[in-house]
Amino acid sequence: MIGFIGVILSAVLLVPGACATVVPSPPAEEADLPGNASSSGPAPEDETVLLPEPVSDDEKLESLIAGAGIPLLGASVEQICSLYTRDDAALRSRAADISSLADGYRAEAAALEVSFGMEPAYAHFIAALDEFAAAGTLVGGNIPLNRSVTEDVLGRLALGTEYLSSALNDCNRPLAADSDALPLLMSPGEEPAPLFPDALQVGERFCYEDARGENSASLVAGPVTWSRAFQTTGTKPAQRDAAPGKFFLLVAVKVTHLGHKGDGVNTRIQTPAESAFVLHYDAETYRPLTSPGPTNKGGSYSRAALGRGESLAGYLFFEVPEDLDPSRAYLKVSVGKESPVWLLG
Repeated sequence: MIGFIGVILSAVLLVPGACATVVPSPPAEEADLPGNASSSGPAPEDETVLLPEPVSDDEKLESLIAGAGIPLLGASVEQICSLYTRDDAALRSRAADISSLADGYRAEAAALEVSFGMEPAYAHFIAALDEFAAAGTLVGGNIPLNRSVTEDVLGRLALGTEYLSSALNDCNRPLAADSDALPLLMSPGEEPAPLFPDALQVGERFCYEDARGENSASLVAGPVTWSRAFQTTGTKPAQRDAAPGKFFLLVAVKVTHLGHKGDGVNTRIQTPAESAFVLHYDAETYRPLTSPGPTNKGGSYSRAALGRGESLAGYLFFEVPEDLDPSRAYLKVSVGKESPVWLLG
């Protein structure tokens, strides 16, 4: 356990330096800037005052990742210390704190529309939040705290730290180094190269394991359907209409717990969060809407923990341009260290 504490503490000490490279420092104030006192007299009446450019969603993501590092790693250290001292009350309080942090950062990230070049940073950040949240969930309920659960929590925290470090590195990587973000030169009439040549087909199954390799699950994407509008069917029904020139693309997703192996007591596996999915089309990316719950088009997909033999199925709702061609659209999801992709056509 001491080794895990050392790993997390090392990351805490490294994050401030990473943050400094991600978030640029504001320029030093100069006496000659418009609005500042100057011995040269008042500025000419026709002088144009340059306003700062609006902050892009890419920059917001960079700032979010950099700012999340210290709170998440600090909460991780506190959770590890509580495990080490066997302070159950403090441990469950820390678990609630880290779960709340992860949920808050995930909601902020889900509101951003990042570019294709920032997709790796986004995916690694969401994967980190999933691991930190899972670490909190493991000890946040009434599950007995034994050696297996303790090791699982430590593994989740270590993996979350690794993903967070990868997200920071992705933010600092020059865009030109990302070959996927470079434009493709094509001859007239030539078909564009597929974004993901090895993509799975609709209905094909992808299998994955949890961080400890004790539980396995399968993930299937498709088929797809679309609609100009849908209505929720919960206690407060609401009509949702697509914006002019757009429609809702509904992608079916099904996750099934395939089985448990080993001697561990944790027999549940987390499904990917909605924010872990992204739709790629013509170098543009689209995020699913926040889960609307049951609708007149079918149930919506939402993250859950599955027990042995359980399945979860539902739709991801994307608002996309009405001329989108599903035969050239891809669904990508971050599952642990892997990122399977399906061609939706």
